[in-house]
Amino acid sequence: MEILSKAVACAAAALIALAPGVADARGWDTVHRFVHRTGKCGAGKEVLASLYTIGSRTSSGEPMNHDGLTAASHEYPLGTTVLVTNPVNGRSCSIRVNDRGPYGKPRDLGVKIDFTLGAARCLGMHSTQYVCLPGEEPIEIAGMPLVIDGNTVEISGRKIRLQGIDAPETDQICVDEKGTGWTCGLAARDELAKRFGEKPWTCKVAGHDKYGRSLGSCSANAESVEEWMVRSGWALALISASRAYEATEAIARDAQSGLWSGAFIAPADWRGRNNQTKIIGAASVPGSALEILRGTASTAEAPSTECVLKGTFGRAGQCTYYQPASRLYAKLKMGPGKRWFCSVKEAETAGCRASKK
Repeated sequence: MEILSKAVACAAAALIALAPGVADARGWDTVHRFVHRTGKCGAGKEVLASLYTIGSRTSSGEPMNHDGLTAASHEYPLGTTVLVTNPVNGRSCSIRVNDRGPYGKPRDLGVKIDFTLGAARCLGMHSTQYVCLPGEEPIEIAGMPLVIDGNTVEISGRKIRLQGIDAPETDQICVDEKGTGWTCGLAARDELAKRFGEKPWTCKVAGHDKYGRSLGSCSANAESVEEWMVRSGWALALISASRAYEATEAIARDAQSGLWSGAFIAPADWRGRNNQTKIIGAASVPGSALEILRGTASTAEAPSTECVLKGTFGRAGQCTYYQPASRLYAKLKMGPGKRWFCSVKEAETAGCRASKK
């Protein structure tokens, strides 16, 4: 019986030592049988972490240094230094997030951060396990905003996703009451910049989204930015995150403000739209408008002369963007799994890295 127990323990240890780059599906499917929370993180967050050894360049543009004290995560803005503690041995290390990850199976199973071998050695971490990250008490950020899209700004180098609302993608097309397409995503961005772009903002931020953006509730001169965007019809209430702007959205809909002046697809549905995707807004639109709204997942032509960067998304979620000067740009045909970006900053905010070709 003792020999059998040792054999099981060894098998379990071998299983949880698998890193994202080498773990097979069977191993990751059973990892939660052998890796458990310790409950020793106090006010901090206890998250599942693993090791990674793949890639030659990070999402920040830096060469990959496997011996460096760095990590890949979707939870923090690139460049953020995080104090990580190993609850098993009490060892703490300051580790800088310079890459995006994890992807694929580990991410689906809850892995929040991937450490390089150097970072893992610092922590005394030898396999997939839970680690302690700092808690996420709300903090206040103030300054002049750089508007990236209809629900994303940058203040003092920190990218902030406006919480509780969902604005159209910058490459999104809507139709007016006559059935004519127009670039509503760019309009939402421009209206946000026109209303608040020259005013100082104050944002209370807590937590991050999968792209590493801080989640924030912001105001300018005591006026709620999120509430104004929804009330003016340039964004929808993001019910999955908060019901705070649900009544405000009804006001915009009744007044046919902004997006509601015609027909459109909810931003959350735009990227994966098909012939069955629900169209909202105007009660009836010409048949040609349906083709515009439910067209291919990424139009062959750029929606605007401003939005000319091509982005591609891999099966594991990796995103690469191509600028017009890149060698493969002209050969890259747009369609499913691709999208147009309007700026390098927007592409990088979406977690994309520049093509090397």
